[in-house]
Amino acid sequence: MDQTGNSRATAALVVYQVVVQGRQLNRTLDHALNRWDAKNRPLIAEMVNGVVRWYWLLEYYLEQLLERPMRQKDYDLMCLLCVGLYQLEYMQTPQHAAVSETVKATAQLGKSWARGVTNAVLRKFLRNRSQLVSARVNEVAQFSHPRWLIDLIRQEWPNDWQTILNANNRRPRITLRVNVRRTNATEYYARLESMGITARFDCDAPTAILLEERVRVQELPGFVQGEVSVQSTASQLASLSMELAPGQRVLDACSAPGGKLLHMLEIEPQLDEIIAIEIDEARRGEIVDNLQRARMAVQVLTADASRPTDWWDGEPFDRILIDAPCSALGVISKHPDIKHHRTPEDIEQVSEEQTRLLAALLPLLKSNGKLLYTTCSILAQENDRQIENVLDKLTDFVREPLPSVLGQPTRYGRQRLQNETGGDGFYYAKLSRR
Repeated sequence: MDQTGNSRATAALVVYQVVVQGRQLNRTLDHALNRWDAKNRPLIAEMVNGVVRWYWLLEYYLEQLLERPMRQKDYDLMCLLCVGLYQLEYMQTPQHAAVSETVKATAQLGKSWARGVTNAVLRKFLRNRSQLVSARVNEVAQFSHPRWLIDLIRQEWPNDWQTILNANNRRPRITLRVNVRRTNATEYYARLESMGITARFDCDAPTAILLEERVRVQELPGFVQGEVSVQSTASQLASLSMELAPGQRVLDACSAPGGKLLHMLEIEPQLDEIIAIEIDEARRGEIVDNLQRARMAVQVLTADASRPTDWWDGEPFDRILIDAPCSALGVISKHPDIKHHRTPEDIEQVSEEQTRLLAALLPLLKSNGKLLYTTCSILAQENDRQIENVLDKLTDFVREPLPSVLGQPTRYGRQRLQNETGGDGFYYAKLSRR
């Protein structure tokens, strides 16, 4: 473990790899944190996630503070300056420590020549902070989203777009799913309370508990033993909406990382069979790991769910869950790099995948069987339009009603939107076969 390196330099390099080089945030950050002891990891993670989240606003500040634009070869230095600004604006780091440690980090980037400019920029921000923060800025900086995404969300949700954008920039909250085979929410809440961990119940889902503070999940009571897992309320509601019953045969398509799979096994232990499918072998490993932690075993196949001829045995299913690949625009607060990496072309691509999955899996339902289609998207193209397309083409399927807890009604399903309380954007639609 690195005991001598500069945490600000580490944070800046991760931001550079994510924002400039297009690498995935969680994987890149985890790799960098492996060199650090437990004491420094939360600080680095906060700086990285914060800068990636507020990058467009911090970039705007830099445009006002720098005498000339940063050269492309010095974008790593720009990321370091953003790390410094983030500490001064959003963290409780003492100002002198934030400035001095960020200045020292220039050496680890191999740019000791930039000590002076780094010191000057950060101190200029401190002198002019009130004017910069209160200035009327453009929407890209104000909401810290790319222009195309702001315009798209405003077009989709003209009455809610600002709430959605602001919610995307909130720190994510940890939601737990209690394993009802082993305990219940009331008992587990009491255990958290006895440890001094502040939490509250989520009235939308009987298995959900919201943590009011950041906690390392491995330190939660019973986590390692599978008594509790991390899973959003919106995701828990999917499994709770499956109408599971003893003796059913169930398919969980696109199953990784396995949260909904485990939840279904927990709430209905007498299923006849449940099959999980994941196209990516590495992500299949995540499912297996989660099953092992929960001490459960089911069939997990590495396959393309949209090609049943490769894996289906011909026996139809009572229930199918399609948690479809999507743009993930409903979970930006948890994955702020989505704002940097997603493109309009990506949305077209995942929409085509969704269409293929529905076309391939609906015929696998028994008569009177039901399919639940979900995404963590807020776009009609990935949600209602997919269901409309099915109902226009397949006359033996009908739309099923869904409870109001799943969100506001749409033409074919229900939509939960991001909000100030930290909920995810999530879509649900249910179809049954006549």
